[in-house]
Amino acid sequence: MKKYIQLFLMFITLVGYATTYHIGSTRTYVSPRALYNANIVQNGDIIEIDAETYTGNAALAVWNKDNLIIRGIGGKPHLVANGQYIFGKGIWVLSGDNITVENIEFSGAAVPDHNGAGIRLDGNGLTVRNCYFHDNENGILTNNSNVGDILIEHSEFNHNGFGSGFTHNLYIGHVNKLTFRYNYSHHANIGHNLKSRANENYIMYNRIMDEQTGRSSRLIDLPNGGFSIVMGNLLMQGPNAENNNLVGYGLEGLSNTNNELYVINNTLVNKRGTCNFVQIQNGTTIANITNNIFTGIGNLINGTTTTMLNNIVDTTISNIDFVDEANYDYHLNANSPAINVGTAVSSVNGNSLTPDMHYIHPTTFVARPSGTTIDVGAYEYDTTALVNDFLLDGIAIYPNPIQHSFIIKLGNNVLEKVVLINELGQEVYKTTTSKVDISHLSAGIYNVRVVFGNGTTTTRKVIKY
Repeated sequence: MKKYIQLFLMFITLVGYATTYHIGSTRTYVSPRALYNANIVQNGDIIEIDAETYTGNAALAVWNKDNLIIRGIGGKPHLVANGQYIFGKGIWVLSGDNITVENIEFSGAAVPDHNGAGIRLDGNGLTVRNCYFHDNENGILTNNSNVGDILIEHSEFNHNGFGSGFTHNLYIGHVNKLTFRYNYSHHANIGHNLKSRANENYIMYNRIMDEQTGRSSRLIDLPNGGFSIVMGNLLMQGPNAENNNLVGYGLEGLSNTNNELYVINNTLVNKRGTCNFVQIQNGTTIANITNNIFTGIGNLINGTTTTMLNNIVDTTISNIDFVDEANYDYHLNANSPAINVGTAVSSVNGNSLTPDMHYIHPTTFVARPSGTTIDVGAYEYDTTALVNDFLLDGIAIYPNPIQHSFIIKLGNNVLEKVVLINELGQEVYKTTTSKVDISHLSAGIYNVRVVFGNGTTTTRKVIKY
């Protein structure tokens, strides 16, 4: 009984007396700096920030209490450094432990040492969710505490880095564990799109790319090794990339424990010219490279692997038959050589190495269809809906969900027109072609009305993301 009383009192201490503070131009505290200056925030409190723009000193704060929840409400509040910084570190300094930051935009962090961060983590443990970091010297920068777990999900990192090669979209120091999932990291300014010295790394279901104009050094850099799972990611190195490898592992020395690398079911595309897709430090205990697509000119592996199974390798990107490669949609078309040629991979240390999600752009996910034989790469080609559609009326629409365009498979029918109808019942687009480009439409759910030459119609529901 005494034990339960102690637990109850601990719960009351952490939760029961939490205070919620509101920040905004019509609130008591008109900016993050105003609340910070008041020096009243305690462990476990909640800070809600109205979706306004906070510029210069007004944006800055040091959060030094534990278990805080700090979130934007009514949209993303935008914190703009505009040449200002705090403690010589950036926009926000988090010196408390296990702080959660949600739904906030950070931009313009710059300091005299050229390593200013949107978020500088000096405490232990951090959760970042649904945030946007852009045009900072670092998006997120952590200290080297050797403890604490970091979770970053549903967030975007764009054009962070001073340009020296030593600052990055994200720079995670020697923490215990990094989980990085459902994120979009792109166009790092000379540095890496993701750099992590964490002892454990779980990098899954992200879109990490240079695209056409990006100049990153690496897409993923794990310079000190460690137990690392890189699974289900879309990795694209652009023609202007500064470095010649997409993924680096242990290249500054295998100083972490349990140096095992698992690169499973990723899609890796290189447009730089020659490259090393994955560069692995000699002495890595396990390097398992299985079920990946490697396409574009380059050397597959620089270093030694322990397992290489069922990877699709082709220097000609068009041979993979992606849905819309020019717009970075790496879903598989029906004739892709990656379909039904994967192999099952056993779990390791309690972690499944069978991908169960797809990245959906931007910064979300959907369950990966399961079948008898897994496809190679980050996406599973789903034939179930297509087959069922044919059984109904002889037509099918794929892919679905859709990023840029979809195809209507008509069977023996003759197409007259296609009409897209939004959730308000409004007709928003018409065409007479079976390949339908909807890149100009907003994300959402649409009804696709297909009208045939004989006057009959059928309707399908599609998701635009």
